[in-house]
Amino acid sequence: MAIRTINKMNTKDEGISNPVNCPSCGVNTGMRLFSTVDTSLAALIAKEDKNLAFAVCPRCSAVFSLSKNYFRERTMGTAVIMTESDLEPMKR
Repeated sequence: MAIRTINKMNTKDEGISNPVNCPSCGVNTGMRLFSTVDTSLAALIAKEDKNLAFAVCPRCSAVFSLSKNYFRERTMGTAVIMTESDLEPMKR
């Protein structure tokens, strides 16, 4: 299901990852994966890459950005395994 936001960002639920240790709480759990795609005209003109893939820990609700390489391979259908090195804590 895609969620459309006011700034033309579509957020898509990408499912659950393999079990990985959360860098925040240390629990071994499957992360919930999401991706965003900017469909605004400004993004097309500026050619900025505002597409983002992120993971949310179901235990502590910490949010992590995913490495672009991991997410690209996953969307292409390659069998990939997420590790802690693929998770980067997101800051406000």
